[in-house]
Amino acid sequence: MDSPARLRPTFTVPLKLERGEAIERIREGLAASVPANRWLGKGRWAELHVPGDEQRIWSPHLSVRLDDLDAHHRSAGQPEGTRSVLFARFAPRPEVWTGFIFLYAVVAFLALLGGIFGYVQWASGESPWGLWAVWLGVPLLVALHLGSRVGQQWSQDQMVELKSILDPVIEPLRADRG
Repeated sequence: MDSPARLRPTFTVPLKLERGEAIERIREGLAASVPANRWLGKGRWAELHVPGDEQRIWSPHLSVRLDDLDAHHRSAGQPEGTRSVLFARFAPRPEVWTGFIFLYAVVAFLALLGGIFGYVQWASGESPWGLWAVWLGVPLLVALHLGSRVGQQWSQDQMVELKSILDPVIEPLRADRG
């Protein structure tokens, strides 16, 4: 997985099959090894979920997308024999992610507005009380980010579980395994 500072950890896997064949093999593997209520697939996408009775507000899902090997992926130094690429991302449930991003955007917007208003007050020779929005907004943004990190730590076991479901399905399809 990538940088621990990421809000939604991601990973890519080079595959030795063309996208269409890889999609079919992954769907067959998931259907054979995972209960139907734990995953869903449509087109070139699939999602793995934590069982309903184990879900918490910070529970993740694993979103998987298959892409053809395009010029971008070729230039990224993929192993020899790579025909397609699996892109996977851990994320909170969509309603939790939407609420988090909305709150993040509102706090950032209010801090920015407060900064602009405070600057105008300061430039006009008035008391720049609008800057309080910046002094409150920045720590709130840091707190939101730290809260997301705590949620990731609390869901680490579920992230490992979801990846352990996907790994045996894609292992025979990997281009970097010969």
